[in-house]
Amino acid sequence: MATNSFLKFGCVEFNNPNMSRNVFKWVSDLIRTKPDQSTSRAWSETGNLVIERYHCGRIQNDKLIFTAQDKFQLRRQLKKEFGLDPFLTKQLPDDRLDIAKHHDNEKLARHAPSHDHILVNSPGGTLQLNKQQVQLHTEQLPSAGMMCLSSGINQIDHKSIVVVENLAIMQLCTTLTLPPLCQKALWVYRGDHKSGAKAKVCYDLLKRFGHDKKVIVFSDMDPKGLEIALTLPYASYWLGPETDAWTRCLQSPHASRSGYDVQTSALKYLLKRSDASSLSKPINDLVLQMRTEHSSYRQEHMLAHNIPLALFLLFGKEG
Repeated sequence: MATNSFLKFGCVEFNNPNMSRNVFKWVSDLIRTKPDQSTSRAWSETGNLVIERYHCGRIQNDKLIFTAQDKFQLRRQLKKEFGLDPFLTKQLPDDRLDIAKHHDNEKLARHAPSHDHILVNSPGGTLQLNKQQVQLHTEQLPSAGMMCLSSGINQIDHKSIVVVENLAIMQLCTTLTLPPLCQKALWVYRGDHKSGAKAKVCYDLLKRFGHDKKVIVFSDMDPKGLEIALTLPYASYWLGPETDAWTRCLQSPHASRSGYDVQTSALKYLLKRSDASSLSKPINDLVLQMRTEHSSYRQEHMLAHNIPLALFLLFGKEG
């Protein structure tokens, strides 16, 4: 197995994963181009780092010059250091386990360990994925769902998908009084930077399977929550407080005004959609009422105060 380097050049640390990946790709491109001839490249930080690190090549008139012998030596040194032949491999593997087969620094991989993780649940207690039924909830062990690999999902047999903005809600889905379309739906956590479930993975899942599903977004009743609902792939419904509860929620002592204040850009987006008449009437009314009340209401408070929930079409007319 190849060993790791911890050398620094100027302010650039070579064991930085992105820099190492850039160096490997740069050298691979270089040595694959006319390997038996000299090559001139425009000066670049990566190319200059290659010369300093491996003592191959020279700088002449702001150009980086590499002879055929330089290319041979670079190939030999990178193969020894990374355990992969840069002439045969254009880039280091993306996955940490694949990197670990060749190098002691698995962090050289492009993907984080959680790059493919997605948290799923269902109020009905059963996941219907890949033509299989997976039981989640038991009396002995309540569950927030299952963290699984999105790439391992090749079929979703639920008729609808509910995307949830906040992690705390995922474990409570079985306790909610929900509209029928949500009761046996696949619930998917939108993702964040801390839990391991990533927002990009959720988006990608919707792009793969959302075209023939009812995609519902359950978010905070605030500008950002509605912006999320309006921009998720294939989303057609928002799940939130019933219309009759809006005023009570937004004027409640538990309403969030500071949260509203920091969402100026999201509100501008909503008002632009409102001006373009692209929102359904209920969503448009909600946007205008939030602006009037200068307030918002979060998911956790909806549940804590037993606020009745309803589905609202995001676009077009109810019917």
